[in-house]
Amino acid sequence: MTDLAQWLDTQTTDRELGSTIKSMAAAGAEIASVLRQAPIAGQTGLAGSDNVQGEAQKALDVISNDIVLNHLRANPAISILVSEELDEAVEMSSQGRFIIATDPLDGSSNLDVNVTVGTIFSVLASAGGLLQKGEAQLAAGYVAYGPATSLVIRIAGDTSVFTLDANGQWQQTVSAAIIPAASGEFAINTARERFWDAATIGYVRESVAGETGPAGKRYNMRWVGSMVADVHRILMRGGIFLYPLDSETASKGGRLRLLYEANPMAWLVAGAGGASTTGRQGILDVQPTGIHQRVPVILGSAEEVGRVEAWYARA
Repeated sequence: MTDLAQWLDTQTTDRELGSTIKSMAAAGAEIASVLRQAPIAGQTGLAGSDNVQGEAQKALDVISNDIVLNHLRANPAISILVSEELDEAVEMSSQGRFIIATDPLDGSSNLDVNVTVGTIFSVLASAGGLLQKGEAQLAAGYVAYGPATSLVIRIAGDTSVFTLDANGQWQQTVSAAIIPAASGEFAINTARERFWDAATIGYVRESVAGETGPAGKRYNMRWVGSMVADVHRILMRGGIFLYPLDSETASKGGRLRLLYEANPMAWLVAGAGGASTTGRQGILDVQPTGIHQRVPVILGSAEEVGRVEAWYARA
């Protein structure tokens, strides 16, 4: 079985890029250990503060952010960290060649009910500055903390999946994830229907109509409320994830953050043969204007994303 270090040797000759990915993987392994013991250690619940987004921080949001900080500070290849939990970018090594943008603990509202959460990250070249398009990413990945702890990573080719073994080593379990082009599942928060735009309403109603509607097939809805959990399911068996622009999030530009949620997930989905869009343009083509910029996110099976784009084209 191939481990992470062996895989990195086949994916890049850049040792510093490899070490950057190893640092994030090590942070993920430590976070996994903390999460397993968190209820016993009394580390669940709110931290009593808000992040830059105005969202209440969980104690484990803060702990996970500190773990990532500690691992990245120990690596001189990393110049800057952008985190969902920090107002400003943090300078690391002045000689570092890479920027890390991360959501240290995605889906933390699910922690108290033992639902899969994750760590999402993106790797950029320092020379390009903080505000680079997603297509400029050198690598991206996430760690999913579920029944097994999975590391999903892509440098430039395929999207690969590793599983944390009992010895704390990452072993490859999927060499090349493939998202089926067609699917019968969609993931969206239907409690927000009253805020949706016409394109989203059209796509969902067409899907709910099943075999009696224009799509001509039956659909199931899946929604976890943790982006990592929903996207991981799509990477493994197909489907589409939607967090579109709606009347409530329009003033902010969307709900999910471009640099450390939308871009890395779109990068991973592309490596597995899927597609992504804001509804109006490809996510990886969006020019960032700020480190905490929000965007609409629609990604997954290519045919389903195409159907949504068709709705936007005529809406």
